[in-house]
Amino acid sequence: MGIEDASMRNGRALSDQWADSVVVRPRTTEQHITVNERLVLGFAISILTLIVVTAIAITLRISFERITLSVSFERCAAESSGALAANGSSNSKWKQSRDGNISHRDSEDGQQPWRHLRLPATLRPRHYDLRLSVYMENFTFSGEVNIEFECVHSTKFIVLHTDRLLVEKVLVYSDSKKASAMRIQRRFHYQPKQVYVIALHREMKPLRTYKINITFHAHIEHELLGFFRSSYVLNGERRFLAVTQFSPTHARKAFPCFDEPIYKATFRVSLKHESSYQSLSNMPVEASTSDEDGWVTNHFSRTPRMSTYYLAWAVCNFTYREAVTDNGVVVSHILRSYYSRTLF
Repeated sequence: MGIEDASMRNGRALSDQWADSVVVRPRTTEQHITVNERLVLGFAISILTLIVVTAIAITLRISFERITLSVSFERCAAESSGALAANGSSNSKWKQSRDGNISHRDSEDGQQPWRHLRLPATLRPRHYDLRLSVYMENFTFSGEVNIEFECVHSTKFIVLHTDRLLVEKVLVYSDSKKASAMRIQRRFHYQPKQVYVIALHREMKPLRTYKINITFHAHIEHELLGFFRSSYVLNGERRFLAVTQFSPTHARKAFPCFDEPIYKATFRVSLKHESSYQSLSNMPVEASTSDEDGWVTNHFSRTPRMSTYYLAWAVCNFTYREAVTDNGVVVSHILRSYYSRTLF
């Protein structure tokens, strides 16, 4: 018993020592407060960092959008300039229009009407006075068009269709008694939508009539659209002709116009060409004049009110036959089977 009592006492003493060594002592109040302060400080720093990063990101995005918008405008102007240079390089006597160098950053009420698929409904054409000189020796033509139009809604933009035309001069007149031209702020060709834009310094007023005068020149293209050329062989000799095909939206290749079916107007056409050719159009010849240099100018009567794609003319050396319908309408047919189109 003595030995066992001694062993138990020794074991209990060792157990007490082990318990004293592994006992978990509680944290003091000072240590707990220090830990909480560090957590709060870290959380505050994280929130502040997030706010700063967000502000920097927003600033960078706004700057990027401004740079992108500026580059887009400059690219449009560069494309217009490049297109004019490419079209004008084939003929050395033609000069590149200054239109491509003009910026078009301003907008009307935050809009850019020349970027829309359809023409703006602010203007309505009433009459076209079109004069063309056709040069069959090098397949080019020059023209001048006077368009009388009505302002439906206040605007300072005139948006017309043009395609492959080099515009040389533009004048805009109001219907007031003063004959002086209105000031043009800028003008440019916007190729993606095939339109030509004239921006005025002041707005045009509703229910008033205005006139625009545009001089231009272009090539007589070798395709079956717009004002194009073709050829045939007669007695071993190749001959050429120039005719039109404006349907559905190709009148813009021959002259600046409101080239949508909804815009109807009357037309008066004059064609100047060499006397070895003859010309036809929708209406009969009203007057014909001859120049000393062997050129002839045919002035055709005013057409009924119609869309641009109904307008037609031909410069050729074919003969034609005329007939009168029961309603008294004169109908002309070109006798060459290559091009036979009813002209009314």
